[in-house]
Amino acid sequence: MKKLLLVLLFVPLVSFSQEQVLNGISLNGPKDFVKSGDYTWTKGNDLIMVQSIGTKLTKEGYISSCKRGSRSSKYVTNITQEISGVDYIFCIQEGDNSMLIGQTYVYRNGYTFLITCGTSSLYFDNDDSKAFTNLFYMFGYMITRVTM
Repeated sequence: MKKLLLVLLFVPLVSFSQEQVLNGISLNGPKDFVKSGDYTWTKGNDLIMVQSIGTKLTKEGYISSCKRGSRSSKYVTNITQEISGVDYIFCIQEGDNSMLIGQTYVYRNGYTFLITCGTSSLYFDNDDSKAFTNLFYMFGYMITRVTM
């Protein structure tokens, strides 16, 4: 009976864990984000997703892929921003559902980690500057998680 109680005590801790390990890197979402799938965290209309591939992307290949967009998003722009001495390229797209979608990549330990963040511009009354601020808050958090 004591063993059963101990198991039941630890089940909620495992079930509600936000943290996941991807290629040796511990990842979780920012405060108030909830794990909603493998390497995916959400908060309301905000989304953060991390994927990895076992190769190094080229800047040219990444930008070319970004400019193609997708079936439900169109290319807006690329933004290059230096963070802690490293230049990151942020691909910005707009979804058919008014989502502002951004993606960047981080290379570490032989893997390229693709970080995708999305936020609804409708949530900010179509104020793109607030939507961009929110998007880059999510990027800042997740880039730090991957690089530290």
